[in-house]
Amino acid sequence: MSRAAAKLGTKPARRELPLWMRPYLVYICNTGGNDIEDMWNGDADPVINLPLSTLQAAVKSQIILLQRLYDAGLLRMLARPSSPLNLGAT
Repeated sequence: MSRAAAKLGTKPARRELPLWMRPYLVYICNTGGNDIEDMWNGDADPVINLPLSTLQAAVKSQIILLQRLYDAGLLRMLARPSSPLNLGAT
């Protein structure tokens, strides 16, 4: 929870990843074994938990990159992400 939300006593709404992004989640690195959606929605304070905050920043940057590639039309849709070599339908 962010500091502003903590001061107000409110919990921010949980952000959900879009359905088109689901096949790409297997390629997201640096999660530390944590759930990707939890990392996307996490707001760890670097003063209190620097390792978790760093992992959350890494996951968020990868998700933002996927969103920008998708918006620009530069991302091929995956049929089945069964292996890292399966990068899209032919």
